[in-house]
Amino acid sequence: MEDNHYLIRPLLHPSTTNAAVTPPLDDRVHHNLMNPISSNSGIIFRLSLVAFIGIVSIWANHEASKGYSVTIVNDSGQTFAGKRFHLFYVSNDEATRVVVKASKIIENFLYPNYDNIIPTRKEVKHIVLKLSDRNLTDNYAVYPKTDHEFVLTISPSIMGGANFRYDTVLAMQRGVARMWLWDGPTNLINGIVEYMVINNLGGSSAASSCADRAEPPQSATACWKNEDSRVVAEFLNNCERRRAGFIRRLNQAMKNGWDDGKLDGALGQPVQSLCTSNNESLRYNFSSV
Repeated sequence: MEDNHYLIRPLLHPSTTNAAVTPPLDDRVHHNLMNPISSNSGIIFRLSLVAFIGIVSIWANHEASKGYSVTIVNDSGQTFAGKRFHLFYVSNDEATRVVVKASKIIENFLYPNYDNIIPTRKEVKHIVLKLSDRNLTDNYAVYPKTDHEFVLTISPSIMGGANFRYDTVLAMQRGVARMWLWDGPTNLINGIVEYMVINNLGGSSAASSCADRAEPPQSATACWKNEDSRVVAEFLNNCERRRAGFIRRLNQAMKNGWDDGKLDGALGQPVQSLCTSNNESLRYNFSSV
């Protein structure tokens, strides 16, 4: 358009040629004024968008964790494990998000409509997620610190593995699942944690086919006492299929202590028959591998 504009002015004196190609002063001033305004508007928009996303994220985490607080502690400091934990889980708030999301899912599974069943709901006011300064016998450990305050400790040995990101999230999920359960026999609790991680938190699909690889128990009465949490998880899965809400009712019953009769009460029938059939199924699957 500028070239055509110059062509329609052939009668101009040569001395005015330079003046003709120079934009009017008002146009230049307007152009120079508009450039920084446009640039500043773009920067302001991008900053506003980032701030908005941050506010939404904070609000979502607050809503999800309403009723308790989360503290992240890195006891491994400047070690390799400590630096990796800080980079992938502390600096970006990923650890908090994992804990909050897992907690919300597990809480809703164990205590649906908990406002109506407050007496049976486990109270959690503060969760401390800590990367230990020394290796643990397991990838995680959970213990109460004070009333309604729980410490979920992660072993730094996880950080050195090839699949450390998956293993770390899995340890957090298992720790959160354990935290919301009332106390009971260790092997049973481990089996419930395994069941919830597989069925509620999207744990490894390979673990869900545990009956294909886990060695069956020798005793017909030991299906929920097995040391392999996968075997116990498979038994619990059969109980859930037999009577939906079995794990929820069993957890509520454990609030007042433990006796084997609580299994029968949660299932609504003697657990022995289901235990026997579960073991037979495990033996068949194991022998077929």
